[in-house]
Amino acid sequence: MRLFDEQTGYLRLDEIVQERQTFQKAMEDGKVTDTEMKEQAELVLTLLQELEDRLSDEDEKLVADALCELAVLYEMNAFREEQEG
Repeated sequence: MRLFDEQTGYLRLDEIVQERQTFQKAMEDGKVTDTEMKEQAELVLTLLQELEDRLSDEDEKLVADALCELAVLYEMNAFREEQEG
C-alpha cells in the first residue's frame, strides 16, 4: 500500500480509506451505527497498542507526532468547512 501519490507527493488517505474493508463494511447500508463506531475505536486502540509495543521510543514519538498533526489537520479542515457552511 502506497501512502503517498507518486505524482503530487500528497497523502492518499481519502483513497486508502475508501479501499479499507472496515470502511466498506460500515458504509454498506449507508449508516454508521454506535456498534460500528465502537468496533472501529477498539480496532484502532488495538493497532496503536501493538505499535507502542513494537516501536522504539524514538519511532513511537515520530508516529505519535504524525498522528496528532494529522488529527489537527482534519480538525482544521472540519472547522473551515463549518465556517464556510
